[in-house]
Amino acid sequence: MSNNKRRRKKVGRNDRCPCGSGKKYKKCHAIASTTLPGHPSEEDIQKIFERLQASQKQRERQQGLGNPIISEVYQGYRFVAVGSKLYSSDKWKTFHDFLTHYLKDVFGSDWGQAELKKDPEKRHPIIQWLTLTGVYYRQQAPSQKGPFFSARMTGAVAAFMQLAYNLYVLAHNAHVQQRLIQRLKNPEQFSGALYETFVAAVFIRAGFELAFENEADGSQRHCEFTAVFKETGAKFSVEAKSRAAGKSNMDVGNQLYEALKKDASHARVVFIDINLADADEEGKKVEWWWDPVLKSLRSREESLTIAGGPAPPAYVFVTNTPYQYALESVQYKAGFISEGFKIPDFKARSPIVDLRTAVAAKKKHHEVHRLIQSMKEHWQIPSTFDGDIPELAFGDNPPRLKIGDTYMVKVNGDELPAELVDGAVLESEKSAYGIYRTSDGKQVINTVPLTDDELAAYRRHPDTFFGVYRPETKRVESSLDLFDLLHENYRNTPRSKLLEFLHDQPNFEALKDESQEELALIYCERLVYSETGKK
Repeated sequence: MSNNKRRRKKVGRNDRCPCGSGKKYKKCHAIASTTLPGHPSEEDIQKIFERLQASQKQRERQQGLGNPIISEVYQGYRFVAVGSKLYSSDKWKTFHDFLTHYLKDVFGSDWGQAELKKDPEKRHPIIQWLTLTGVYYRQQAPSQKGPFFSARMTGAVAAFMQLAYNLYVLAHNAHVQQRLIQRLKNPEQFSGALYETFVAAVFIRAGFELAFENEADGSQRHCEFTAVFKETGAKFSVEAKSRAAGKSNMDVGNQLYEALKKDASHARVVFIDINLADADEEGKKVEWWWDPVLKSLRSREESLTIAGGPAPPAYVFVTNTPYQYALESVQYKAGFISEGFKIPDFKARSPIVDLRTAVAAKKKHHEVHRLIQSMKEHWQIPSTFDGDIPELAFGDNPPRLKIGDTYMVKVNGDELPAELVDGAVLESEKSAYGIYRTSDGKQVINTVPLTDDELAAYRRHPDTFFGVYRPETKRVESSLDLFDLLHENYRNTPRSKLLEFLHDQPNFEALKDESQEELALIYCERLVYSETGKK
């Protein structure tokens, strides 16, 4: 094993071959490991597939499961498609740059100019956010080098960019009703419309298609929209309510009542924004309001009536997006909690009494659990157009380590070109261990240091850091997490092999009549109980 402590150097196909022949690398040592472009080998095809798979996974992790960002650079101009509309500029370096322009375009320059003529305290919240965002950018830029800089978002920046991103997601995946834009422009209706925009975008990023109700139809009190989970076709009637600002309690009973009054054709999902200041003070967690909210919801399960009858069941999500309370500060925390109103097997913070029951409940509420997973994963706004890891796309880094690319490595004291075939990161050493293959088939291990940006990129996307998809071990925080991890490994195990694993069970004769699917569940349950000491 050799140890390369110098910065890595990627060998380009048109570079002079390091062997000293004077030929270009593509016509010298590269020939030994590649085929002609028109006749790719199976190995080359596999590399291409793995790169595409990694790119897709990385893009989904950043952008969610809606339509991906469609963008291309042509003759120095960045083009971005939003639905059927095309935008372009030679100024956009990041997706955030585009979003700033996009929000201005959606609301129109005439409306923006009219708002700017008003006294600052009377301007529309969006204009106030934009103004504070500009001030913050100008404060941050001089202290950082290069064409790009990063900084934590203040409440104003977060509010402005979240609205821009959510409107973009809606326009790029579903028809955005002009009535919604008009409601956003109206200060009296702004808060409710803002929250509806947020909720709709949450569903799209989680893999749902939306069908908006006819707002002009006054014959019924319909919900905001119908969400259809593309994977299963399951439909949900969604309603969004936001509490007025300035309340000191955590009661959400009124919002729940107003939401459940609406006519619904499908299983109900209710979103309520609690609208509280939530400073990210040292030692203070975002969950401080969760228990009072759950108490408020559960106290209504027996008493709440709608039109003289018992209130219907609903999946309830209570969120807090406290950006407006920290417009010039980065000390804030957003969060959410989910609860099954009159849905006993979808209760928040309920202990797992029986593993099989918990697994069955998770399967039963599969679509809503996927929504929860997406809300946890897709909370950041992408900064790149193509899903690239921002720390590597914008940082001042050496050539990126990609499996399948060729780099200069040390072999017996000499520097030779070799293909990276696998790699691993040791965070404690701030380095990457690479397994390389030379043109004559020899394998060597070289180590290279990693920059702080590269380490940040690895922590953000460990499974695609080396340019191909390598699933990382999932974090196990509960018995149910452990069961899911095991079931992922054993769910396709042949029935005969599962019976072999279970041969010492007291009820083995009865197990012989079970299906392969059931046997996989039983075996994984047994493994979890043996690990946790439960029976």
